[in-house]
Amino acid sequence: MKMYDYPAPNAQKVRIFAHEKNIRIEYVQVDLINHALRKPEMLAKNPMATVPFLELDDGLVIRESRAIIEYLEGIKEGPNMLGKDPIEKARVQELDRLAELGLMLELGHHVHNISPFFADKGPQSKEASEMALNCYKKNLEILEGLISGDEFIILNRPTIADCTLFSTFTFAESIGVEIQKEFSKITSWHKKFGERKSAKSNEK
Repeated sequence: MKMYDYPAPNAQKVRIFAHEKNIRIEYVQVDLINHALRKPEMLAKNPMATVPFLELDDGLVIRESRAIIEYLEGIKEGPNMLGKDPIEKARVQELDRLAELGLMLELGHHVHNISPFFADKGPQSKEASEMALNCYKKNLEILEGLISGDEFIILNRPTIADCTLFSTFTFAESIGVEIQKEFSKITSWHKKFGERKSAKSNEK
């Protein structure tokens, strides 16, 4: 199977997840800047024109990062990364949602309001950018109170929450946001998880 890939948070999240599961995937780099996803052969695979998406050996295509992750979890038993029982699943999901909706989404709001790349998408607002970063910091404060600063955010093994959070901070650094470095337990976790081979799987 192969994944159509680009250096972006959702793709990195899947890369980390697959590496932790020890699942081999062929990664095909897509030239988003030159609109490669809009070519007819690519639209035939993924009409949504987004990455990542996974193409199985039989031609079946799985779109959206979370759907890919659910598939990967289902085809290989260990290590379990989505939760072994209802309590684990709920706790992992809770922190994963905090990372994706409380942090990554706010970074997205911020960059959409400051980057010239998105200027033609609609009105941009300095106030909206500041509000997004304020929400980002508030949710970091919540996260700081929930984690221990150990190698993993929750449980004693890597989970999807680690993958999502690490890719979120990779994106934050790429757009010059460093608020997360103000929090000691978050910084400790980020340093420890960043030493894992999976966290370096996005490096070229």
